Amino acid sequence: MASPTINAVALRAGVSVASVSRVINGIPVKPHTVARVQEAIAELNYEPNSAARTLKVRQSDQICLSFADIGNPAYLAMTRGIDQVLRESKYRLILSSSVSSTDEIITQLKTLSRGYADGLIFSPIYSSPEITQLVMALPIPVVLIGTRPEGLLVDNVYIDSGKGIALAVDHLAVTGRKKIALINGPLTTSPGIRRKQGFEKSMAKNDLAVSNDLLLQAEDFTSKAGYEVAASIKNFSQYDAFVCVNDLVASGVMRYLAEKKLSIPKDIAVVGIDNTELSTVLNPALTSVDLHAEKRGVVAAQMLLRRIANPDKPIEQEVIEPELTIRLSSVVGNQK
Repeated sequence: MASPTINAVALRAGVSVASVSRVINGIPVKPHTVARVQEAIAELNYEPNSAARTLKVRQSDQICLSFADIGNPAYLAMTRGIDQVLRESKYRLILSSSVSSTDEIITQLKTLSRGYADGLIFSPIYSSPEITQLVMALPIPVVLIGTRPEGLLVDNVYIDSGKGIALAVDHLAVTGRKKIALINGPLTTSPGIRRKQGFEKSMAKNDLAVSNDLLLQAEDFTSKAGYEVAASIKNFSQYDAFVCVNDLVASGVMRYLAEKKLSIPKDIAVVGIDNTELSTVLNPALTSVDLHAEKRGVVAAQMLLRRIANPDKPIEQEVIEPELTIRLSSVVGNQK
C-alpha cells in the first residue's frame, strides 16, 4: 500500500498543502489549523520526509499570471488591473501565456511547485480533474478568475458569461431581431460551454427557436476565426443578428460583412462580449457585453495578497455582474 502523501493530509484536514507544510516546518499558523493537520497526520500515519520539507515557503517576490492568450484585449485589461494592485506591493508580475490547452496547463502547474513564484493568478479556458488535483497540491496561494470547477477550493473571481450572453439576446429581441445566431468558440472550453448555455436559455425566454443553423462554431477566439466563420455562411438572409463569443471574433465577422457590402446594423446587427477597447474603434462601434476584465484583475490581485498575508482564512469568492454597452452595431442611431 502506498504511503500517504502531503496532499492526502491536506485533503483530510480540509486545508491547503501550504498550510500542512507550515505546520510540518513549525511556521506559525492558527491553533485550530495545527490541530486539524496534526489529527490528519495521526489518522493517516503520515511521516514527513525531505520532499515535504522542501515545501517550506520560499520567497521569490514574484506572482505568476497565466492566461490562454496574453494578446487578447480582455486579458490585457485584466493584466492592467492586476498590475495596478501589485505595483504597490513588493511583488513582480511574471506572465505566462502558453496555456491554451489542457496539457500546457498541466505542464505549467507542475513547474510551479519548484518555487519560482509566491502565488498564481490564472484564468484557464480548460478544466479537468487532473488540473484540479494539481492546483490543490500547489504549495503556493492560487486565485482563479473564471468558473471554479467542483472540488477546486481556491479563492475565486467569477462572472457569469452566460448571463452576459442573455443580456445581448434580450437586447436584440427588444429591438425586433428574431433570427439571432451565436458565433461561439470551441465547446471544449469553459467559455464556449457557458456562452452556449446562456444563449439557448435566453432564446427560449424570448420565445425564439434555436436550430443548428443558429449555433455557429469558430475554431478559436480570434479575429481570424470569426472571419472564417462568416466566410463559411452561404445565405445571410437567414440571420438578422450575430452574438459573438468575444470582441475579437466580432471584429472578424464585421470585416467579412463589410467586404460583402452588408450593412451593420441595418442588414445584420452584431454584438460582442468583453467590451474591450477594440469595440470603440470598429466601424460601426461595437455593442458589447462588459465582463469587467480590469476590475476582475484588481479583485484577483487583492485576494491573492490577502491570502499570502493570511493563508488560513476562509476561501473567498466575489461575483461580478456583466453589463451591456449599446453602440451603433446593434441599433440605428446613437441610442443608449
